[in-house]
Amino acid sequence: MADYKSREAWDPTVMSSAPEGQNAPAPISVPNTSESPPDSLPSEISPEPQRQQFDMGDLSSAEIPTYKIRRKSNPVPWLITILLLIGAGAFIFFYYLPLAEQIKQQADDLVIARSENTKLAEQINELKTAAASLQNAVDKKDQVLAELSKTQDELSQKLQEEIKKGEVLINQRAGELVVDVSDQILFDSGEAELNSKGKAVLKKVGETFLKIKDKIIQVGGHTDNIPISPKLHKLFASNWDLSTARATNVVRFLQDEIKVPGRRLVAAGFSEYRPSASNRTAAGRHKNRRIEVVLLPSVKPITK
Repeated sequence: MADYKSREAWDPTVMSSAPEGQNAPAPISVPNTSESPPDSLPSEISPEPQRQQFDMGDLSSAEIPTYKIRRKSNPVPWLITILLLIGAGAFIFFYYLPLAEQIKQQADDLVIARSENTKLAEQINELKTAAASLQNAVDKKDQVLAELSKTQDELSQKLQEEIKKGEVLINQRAGELVVDVSDQILFDSGEAELNSKGKAVLKKVGETFLKIKDKIIQVGGHTDNIPISPKLHKLFASNWDLSTARATNVVRFLQDEIKVPGRRLVAAGFSEYRPSASNRTAAGRHKNRRIEVVLLPSVKPITK
């Protein structure tokens, strides 16, 4: 048998002269490795001959050239990616972060505004409450003034003659109704006991004031600045004693005769220290010697 390990065994002429009766193997076309790659291949393709071994029994294949394609890298995608990253960073730095800070600031301002609105609403409610209280006070004051005016008009009608003579003076003072009665129509000279004319005047005053249930009736005794005469020293040590005694006798008359409740009555002696006129003249001293009946507002409601 022919030696197939030798190169000549692959010679086509040898293979074609096989013994009769045997089919000759088809000739194997072996590429010529000495030839250069065809000109039609791209310049990027460079031949890299590699040896591929075909194990066919005792046969060894010849070298078969293979070709590896080398592709050039395209920088455009990388450039686009970098530009996108730069754009995203710029967007975040120049737009998103300031916008987020602005939104945060607006949210903080909104919280503060809501807190201020809450405080403002509370202040408005307090002001409304205060305004309502003030309005109630004004309404009550108007009611009191109207009541005092009505009482003043009624009393002025009853004491019209005494008012014309100047013996009685009625006026309003800081929400109080004040009735000044001269001592000459209430007491005899140097006396503290009421005379009949004085009782008649005080009866009209007491009956009028008795109708107003929630008021205090204060009776104040006043004198001039002339010291007590030696004749009266046996009864009164000073003008204090005289003014207090006269006020006390008026209060007792209002309680006993007019039936004014004692809890509504106050007796006070002011001596010479609250004059209504100057004590330098006789007319002024005459005016200062008086009994002052004042209708005062009650601090607490007066119950029967």
